[in-house]
Amino acid sequence: MTDRFDADAIVVGSGFGGAVAAARLAQAGFSVIVLERGRRWKPGDFPRRSRLDDGWLWDVDRGLYDIRWLDNMASVQGAGWGGGSLVYANVFARPFEGTMDERWPDHLRRAKLDPYYDLAAHMIGVAPVGDDPRTGKAPPRTELIEQLLAGTDKDEATVRPNLAVTFGDPDTWRPNTHGVARRGCAFVGECVIGCNHGAKNTLDTSYLAVAEASGAEAVTDAQVQLIEQRDGGYAVTASTPTDPDAPLREWTAPRVVLAAGAVATNELLLRSRDVHGTLPDISRELGRGFSGNGDFLTLAELRGEQPDMTTGPTITTNTVLDVAEGHRSVWYQVQDGAFPPPLNTLFDTLLPARNARHWWRRRVRRTGAGQTFAVLAMGRDSGNGTLRLDRAGDATLTWNNKWQAHLYRSQVRVGPTIASLVNARLYNPFTWSLLRRTITVHALGGVRPGPDAATSVADEAGEVHGYPGLFVMDGSVLPAATGVNPSATILATAERSIETVIRRSGRPEWRAPEWEAVVPADVPEDAAFASMSRLHTATKGDGVVFQERMATRRRENPMMVLSLKAEIPGMDAFLADPAHTVRMRGVIDVEDIATRMGISGTLSLFPQGRREAMSYALRFHDDDGRPWQLSGTKSVRSRNPLALLTGLTRLQTEISPVDGTPDERRHFVITIGGADLPRLGASLRGVGFTRARRLRAVARFVSFFAASAMRRRTP
Repeated sequence: MTDRFDADAIVVGSGFGGAVAAARLAQAGFSVIVLERGRRWKPGDFPRRSRLDDGWLWDVDRGLYDIRWLDNMASVQGAGWGGGSLVYANVFARPFEGTMDERWPDHLRRAKLDPYYDLAAHMIGVAPVGDDPRTGKAPPRTELIEQLLAGTDKDEATVRPNLAVTFGDPDTWRPNTHGVARRGCAFVGECVIGCNHGAKNTLDTSYLAVAEASGAEAVTDAQVQLIEQRDGGYAVTASTPTDPDAPLREWTAPRVVLAAGAVATNELLLRSRDVHGTLPDISRELGRGFSGNGDFLTLAELRGEQPDMTTGPTITTNTVLDVAEGHRSVWYQVQDGAFPPPLNTLFDTLLPARNARHWWRRRVRRTGAGQTFAVLAMGRDSGNGTLRLDRAGDATLTWNNKWQAHLYRSQVRVGPTIASLVNARLYNPFTWSLLRRTITVHALGGVRPGPDAATSVADEAGEVHGYPGLFVMDGSVLPAATGVNPSATILATAERSIETVIRRSGRPEWRAPEWEAVVPADVPEDAAFASMSRLHTATKGDGVVFQERMATRRRENPMMVLSLKAEIPGMDAFLADPAHTVRMRGVIDVEDIATRMGISGTLSLFPQGRREAMSYALRFHDDDGRPWQLSGTKSVRSRNPLALLTGLTRLQTEISPVDGTPDERRHFVITIGGADLPRLGASLRGVGFTRARRLRAVARFVSFFAASAMRRRTP
């Protein structure tokens, strides 16, 4: 550092990007000053009393949450030493490569970032939720979601994500990798209001601890107001939030890293360009490409006597969904969320008619506070928002809900679906139900990376075009919604960016000291995404199911009865398949051979290039456990209506043991009887997320069946 600067680098903000930058710069030998507007929070300091002046809100008493109303969207972020890590839900997730579009440059894709995800996972310490040490079982909320989807086609799409939480003995303090005392999670469900227990792996216990141990200077209660170029570097001016009358303070450095969060970083750069004129040549692309990460929140209140839904970490499960809306595919994820009792009590105190509400809940609904949990969704919104400054110089957002109507419409439907399955009442926040305003806790974008100022704001290391030494390393540089909780991506991106910055400074081989200890972390969400991708392919176009019963004539010996359920998962794949394969399962009765035994296999319905109209290939076991096979065909010999009906309801059947001899074969003719034919038609129904899609699937199937039957004729 030269004598004319206060430090080699100034880092603005101590959240996910700033903490990484501060730690790595300090480890590389740079003198570093970290400016943070909030206070230091320690276990036991976080607000719990049901009054707003207990440290809840930044605007009230410089508290924990900063809520910004950006016209068409509200943004919520944490304030304090550790930034958003103080109040986030701990989820460490990587976006699925298959959902990333052309807006994501190569340096932000999984192939380049996966090693840095592993490094970040090592630094903060991640693991999925296990059993509650008090009960020896998973939290009731976890069991509820996992049991809900068990045995369905979406069970593999539900996983327990990695969480930045220390698990184990909740009563014993032990040093973590960085020497900071932690103890095991107490499963009190208060992660998002600050962990007073000391189990949450926040940035002040990892990256920031490393930064300070390596010599970085922390300055809290310093809110940056102005950045200007000066003497080959930058001057950063900050106010004192707890004392508005205090004189402004100033620090200088040849390098400045902005990591104040997407809203504040964009706002600071916009002011410097458009109000103060200190950075006049920043790209006109600044502020464009803002995303709320598709965030959507709903509350579900379980009916009847239920276990406590508030226990466990805030989020314990993640379900990946791929839902067709119109002619497009909508990817998003749904997570369970604990509604912390202190937060519930705070809202209960602030809302009017408290006694009336208590009477209603206790006497009419007969529910308790512990029966409410959150349904959290996030996905790929349009990312077309634009941040600008209003007349007061504060950030405002141009945002149109129509841009992401497909996403919001699909997310709104998920809540009622879950509510009906678990017998719950559903509540959307009044900001949505009354105002149609969404709330994001994952503000992203505005500082798009790219090769030049005409198309982007910064390069791939986050260096602002035209301003050497000025970097952005927070959610601002992510060009679109991640579709998952973005904290891991911000960490990994910052790790790669600051490594590049340090190497550019004359240390071409520099690496973070922790690399040698890094072990690739599990990525449970990849399996969930892959499962849903396979399901998407199989169910594209939605499906149909129907049931048919065929039997030998009355008093005919030997007797056979075959009851089957047909399943077509997706009409697109079915129609594209030349064999038009249908999955079949059901029950078979064959006199002296099988008594109500399970049977399964396939039906080829009007297969191309073959004479028969339908071909069955099924397997079952007899009463002694011996495997048998059933084959059968239906043929159409005439388009005469009576002949057509006869051909489509009459199955020539042969059954035989799989390992049997020719003389063990049995032949039957089974038919769909007069009473069973109407039941078959009534059983036909569509399988899809909406009624319109279910009806469309049925219409496509009926059209295919009718056209194929009229064309099919066996000579």
